[in-house]
Amino acid sequence: MAERDAPFPVCLWPACKPAPDQRVFVLALLAASSSRPEARAAARLAARQALAALLGQPPDAVQLHAPPGQPPQVLGRPDIGVSFSHEAGLSLVAVNLDGPVGVDVVQASAPDDWLAVARDYLGPQALALGAAGFAPAWAALEAQLKCCGFDLDEWSAEREQRLLAACLALPLALPCAAEAWVAALALPRPV
Repeated sequence: MAERDAPFPVCLWPACKPAPDQRVFVLALLAASSSRPEARAAARLAARQALAALLGQPPDAVQLHAPPGQPPQVLGRPDIGVSFSHEAGLSLVAVNLDGPVGVDVVQASAPDDWLAVARDYLGPQALALGAAGFAPAWAALEAQLKCCGFDLDEWSAEREQRLLAACLALPLALPCAAEAWVAALALPRPV
């Protein structure tokens, strides 16, 4: 679950660009089409363009690689973390110039089977939040799993402790139609 009340800001791309000194940023892209391949391509292009601008390189010099089962990588820059998430109508790109990152976006309304999913994957605290707390808890979990490089498995106290020790989950301040989506960003916990 998210650990701080103040949401992390999100830039609506391409109108908003990350500041030159920003080490962590999240871009939101509104999808004109419901095609997942188109949304993925647009998000990857936005990531490359934003990174190229921050690194002072041409966009073609920044290449992304997504090995199956691993987080996306910026070729030649293992220090930079990149994460993507897509939901119908919205894609998010998260970048951490200093290490791993995870991002997730979900529909704000809980699915019909939220109770069973929460019981199996989110644990007792999420169950206590009810249907309204399901989407934020799910987005935070998915973002943390991406940041830590863990697979989704059923809730256990051990998994919960590993995630809490490894990374911090932050709610995102979505710049558009916030009532439709809920999103979270995960970053490594400071040592």
